[in-house]
Parts: sequence; C-alpha cells; structure tokens
Amino acid sequence: MSLTLSLILPREQALLAAALAPYLAEVAPRASIDPARRAGQMLNRKDVTAFWIRNGTQRIGFAIVLNLPDDRRELSEFCILPQHRRRGWGQEAARTLLREFPGRWRMGLSASSADAVAFWGTCLSAMPGIRDLRQGAPFTEHQIKSYSFEIAGAHDD
Repeated sequence: MSLTLSLILPREQALLAAALAPYLAEVAPRASIDPARRAGQMLNRKDVTAFWIRNGTQRIGFAIVLNLPDDRRELSEFCILPQHRRRGWGQEAARTLLREFPGRWRMGLSASSADAVAFWGTCLSAMPGIRDLRQGAPFTEHQIKSYSFEIAGAHDD
C-alpha cells in the first residue's frame, strides 16, 4: 500500500501534540517547547500546512511545511513515528510530499538526531528530480546544518 498525505485539521490538535512530544524530545531535547502550544501554533498559522503521513488509515508520521514568499517552502518538521521506521516509509513520504509541491525548498537538521542527518543525506541525494542540492548553516541553535534544493514537478523530469 502506498503512503498518502492528509491535512491535519485544527480539531486534531491534541493528536498532533501527542505525536510532537516524543519527536521534540528526540530532535530538540534541551529546548523548552510545549507540544500542545506548538501544535496550536502550527495548526492556526495561515503560512503553515500540516500533514499526517498515512499508511492506509493509520497515522505513521507527520510533516509540517512553512510556506515562504516567492513560492518557496521550508520543511519545518518531518517525522515517521519510531514504531514505523526502517521500512522505507520515510523516503516514500518525503518523495510524495516534495513531488506534491515542486519548487524551492529548505530544511534544517537536528543536531541531536544522527539518524535524521543520515536519513536526509541519503534521501535527498537519491531523490529523483532534485536539483541544486546545497548544504548550509543551521537556522537555529538546535540544528547542525541545513539543506536547500529545488525539486522538479512531475512534468519537469
């Protein structure tokens, strides 16, 4: 079964907060971020699009996209829940998300998650349609580096 993305609705704030709590402990363990407050912020900003990553009807992760000016995007948060990792779903979810929104992207990588750094290095270097992949400085003190790139649309390959 292939993965799908579905919008996270404001009424699902408690579900997102429950998924954010272990994610934030993993990627920013020294940060004082309240998962419930963060979920509320994400779901009520007009420049943010939040998605569940689903395998059938099961929520296996989430992705938070910040919509920047000039049709650019930042992958603000991306998580495959721990019990669903190491099955190839993260790469499939990343491909699905990025191909859905072609154009310029950027993302920061957590200094606390060596797994995330390894995942994104492999995932982005192998992704079809990716152009101008560059490493850069981190955006926050909780990050080790960033990536910027352009992803081609399905008709651009």
